[in-house]
Amino acid sequence: MRRFILPFLVLFAFISESSFAHLVHFPFLGEDYLYIPRFVLIFVIFITVYLNRTQGMLFGLIFGLLQDVVYVEVIGIYLFAYGFLAYLISKAMKVLHGQIYIVIFLSTLAVAVLEFYVYGINYVIGTTKMSLYQFTTQRLLTTLGLNLVVALLFIFPLKSFLTKLKIAESED
Repeated sequence: MRRFILPFLVLFAFISESSFAHLVHFPFLGEDYLYIPRFVLIFVIFITVYLNRTQGMLFGLIFGLLQDVVYVEVIGIYLFAYGFLAYLISKAMKVLHGQIYIVIFLSTLAVAVLEFYVYGINYVIGTTKMSLYQFTTQRLLTTLGLNLVVALLFIFPLKSFLTKLKIAESED
């Protein structure tokens, strides 16, 4: 039964991304500002750090593909990005320690890399006309702020849950 809890939690994070984007509006932000929730990416990074690299990359590939199929016209953008970012985070964690501040920083850095990557792909194929200045001021900063707050709110419960799950898996 414990085996199915983690996929359902990540699926819930996936569904809550679109719900959050449609239902939550910040009145202090103007209409020109965009904020993109990246809850699944944060969850994948926490899985990579606190569980293991293989499961982090697997969840990244699966939910990246799901993100591509549901929301994007080009298949492979998120599929590649989520899996590759999970791999890079696992390599970084071999050098860095798993302190909470490091994990929060790497999560925020991964969101920034993903946003630049998606912006670059969209700019090259011509689906966005947003300049780099507009991108950084109207989308990147607000997206990083939102995802930083989400990572700060969920790191303690997810770390505890994933650590218990890792111990339970090692006992089986």
